Amino acid sequence: MVYLPHWPIPSTLGKTQINYETVFERMSVVLEKLDNPHKKLPPVIHVSGTNGKGSTASLLAKIFICAGYKTHIYTSPHLHDCNERIILNGEKISNSMLFEIMEETRIAAAETSLTFMEGFTIGAFFAFAKTPADIIIIECGMGGRIDATNIIKKKLATVITPISFDHVEYLGNSIERIALEKAMIMRPETPLIVASQPKKAFEIIDILAKDQKIPTYYFDQNFAVMMDEESGEFNLEFFGKNQNFYLDNLAKPALEGEHQYINFATAIACILAIQDQYHNLFKIDNSHINQAISTVYWPSRIEKVANSLNKILKNELSEIWIDGAHNEAGAFSLARWLLAKKSTDLIPKKIFVIAGFSRGKCKKEFLEKFLNIAEEIIAVRVNGEPYPEKSEVILEIIKSIGAKNFAAEDLPEAIHHITDVNNFQPCRIVICGSLHLARDVSKY
Repeated sequence: MVYLPHWPIPSTLGKTQINYETVFERMSVVLEKLDNPHKKLPPVIHVSGTNGKGSTASLLAKIFICAGYKTHIYTSPHLHDCNERIILNGEKISNSMLFEIMEETRIAAAETSLTFMEGFTIGAFFAFAKTPADIIIIECGMGGRIDATNIIKKKLATVITPISFDHVEYLGNSIERIALEKAMIMRPETPLIVASQPKKAFEIIDILAKDQKIPTYYFDQNFAVMMDEESGEFNLEFFGKNQNFYLDNLAKPALEGEHQYINFATAIACILAIQDQYHNLFKIDNSHINQAISTVYWPSRIEKVANSLNKILKNELSEIWIDGAHNEAGAFSLARWLLAKKSTDLIPKKIFVIAGFSRGKCKKEFLEKFLNIAEEIIAVRVNGEPYPEKSEVILEIIKSIGAKNFAAEDLPEAIHHITDVNNFQPCRIVICGSLHLARDVSKY
């Protein structure tokens, strides 16, 4: 077994109460007109963090579904259509119901100026209140403290996935500040489950949790994951406040990448923390957890592409993958996965990275993770992105780190270029930098 490593923060903060009526004043006005649907929901698990929120939330939901519980999910952003954000009992919200709830929300907000996230979140609460369920999994959109989803006061549990630099223009340009924003989803007397964190982020989270007298479950303190490198199976140890759990020979995660072991361990630890705090509230056993681990699906997270783009390569051994990595930590995880795949290849495959970004989001720290791994980094414009960065701008940043480079206007041009320079030999291509690239991939 191999113990997975930690992911590579002011002394005191004082009391940290949030006046939700003030922070969410606009939302509160509209929710009141809709009879406060956010106060009529089944138990809520709230997930924040920088990386792994979606994967963790999706596994949490899948575990409850495998155990037979009706489960709603709210996530963002969407890849193809807004319906993806609101999942009712395992199904995307229908067009008719989405129109109905958003029209009622629009009427209620006639004299109130809402952001898209505020309005859509109100609509999601309205849909959840109308549709019976046993549990709701809610993913923060961005940050946590003033994220629209944080208007919910009472929660069953809160989860913080690994924190790193992202959205610094909104959340702050230090790990301490970002951690503070993310951690403010916690609630007094509500179990908090915390994934592996940078030291400074952990310190901030711990200060806030102790300040609020919150029961905490920390990675490497209360739970740990041990992976079998050969089989991909893993064990999980959990040390609770009232009871301990040992889960052996859990299935290899259905999602690719070593980082998913930490995401999955965090989701499972959340289930076990709920059992530790609220005995017999939900009846979930190892078989439900194992079934969820091996069948969960979360799109565009190191997902293999199977469409007409592959035909351009004209080599059955070549592969194309799409991943939502868009920050330094995501690039680090993706690079580790590429190295792990390369070490197990029976037939060597050259690695190529196609990178596209939102405007102003391309950072050399992201691209540097692929130096000495990728044969070439190809810049591409993200056509599915509302504010795409020009491929020429990305190209200049690639040049600045000393990587072999090329600029393409779209994905087919990028892949045609790879076939030319690689002479149709086996290769592994990874498309990353923006989740919106998934829209571009889906067109082919």
